[in-house]
Amino acid sequence: MGVDIFTLLLANATILTVTAFAFFAAWQGQRQEVYWQSWIVANLTFTAALFFLMMPPSAQNNLAIALANGLLVFGFGFRWRAARQFAGRSSPLLPIFAPTLFTAVLFALPSVFDFASVYISVNVVLAAAAGFEFWRDRQDALPSRYGLVLAYGLIAVSFASRAGQGLMLGSGLTSYLPQDTMLQIHLLVALLHTTGSGAFALSIAYGRRAVALREVALRDPLTGLYNRRAFEMRLQGHLANGSRDFAVVIFDIDHFKEVNDRYGHAAGDAALCVCAETIARTLRPVDFVARIGGEEFAAILPEISARRALEVTDHVRRVVGAQDINRHGHRFGITLSGGVVHSAAAARDMDSLMQAADTGLYRAKNRGRNRIEPIAA
Repeated sequence: MGVDIFTLLLANATILTVTAFAFFAAWQGQRQEVYWQSWIVANLTFTAALFFLMMPPSAQNNLAIALANGLLVFGFGFRWRAARQFAGRSSPLLPIFAPTLFTAVLFALPSVFDFASVYISVNVVLAAAAGFEFWRDRQDALPSRYGLVLAYGLIAVSFASRAGQGLMLGSGLTSYLPQDTMLQIHLLVALLHTTGSGAFALSIAYGRRAVALREVALRDPLTGLYNRRAFEMRLQGHLANGSRDFAVVIFDIDHFKEVNDRYGHAAGDAALCVCAETIARTLRPVDFVARIGGEEFAAILPEISARRALEVTDHVRRVVGAQDINRHGHRFGITLSGGVVHSAAAARDMDSLMQAADTGLYRAKNRGRNRIEPIAA
């Protein structure tokens, strides 16, 4: 092939070093994300390993060979650790140090282990180290995750092929790093892996951060529920998808101003949080609840009849009314009024549904509060 081994090793080392600096820059803006540190350690470790491999043959003694291959395994171990940290899982050091030590011992004792067994063992370890952690969390549907899976899949196949080469050559393998076409192909694959894994690591981190920021923008900071914007987006989605048999509910805490006036705004905030938690916990898992105003909450109840929607909503009212709120020595309770409208009882647009639910709410207020009023067709 046209590119020599040294040039391919140097290209890989250069990209790894540049990417390590990119990871360092990313870490400066996200100090709480420890996976950046693991990615930096991994890349710098790989770079060190490659420089040992670039040494002239006359300088490559057993110690240099052991260090180079031990560092490769160590680097993939920290890639594994970074993936675990990115997913929020535990990231123990033993699964990193044990294979590293095993690899170093194999190369440090050439009189005990022949080249073929060492060559096969190390490449199997490296192939096994690639990519599973990124694959297992694919449900987040971040596009960059599939790029990482592909990058790690390519290098795993390449390492596995080299292990197969060791099996075929057997006693004919006389060098720990046979200078052949297969090595050139492996280093080209490694170059693709190095470039792709670095780029996609940056991309997936910032992609997840963007998703988190969008989620924050759709959340009420006090109660943690979704906000009005998120509620309207969800309701528009139901209407756009042609969903049938769903209900819209608007709740309002009765006499909320009196809670603030009598017990203070901190007690009012506590009442809002207790109400939000109780509504979310009491509704069905498929239901969607949001805080849409000061003391107003709204919910979408999919796949439900008008009668069942009233039963569910009234059950929420009773559970909220049974809560005992304790704030700075003040014990008090709250009640809810609500209006509920089924999708079959109003024109199928957001304004009509919200106005109908609002009508039910005001009717409940006018009829004594602490009640739910349905809007019938």
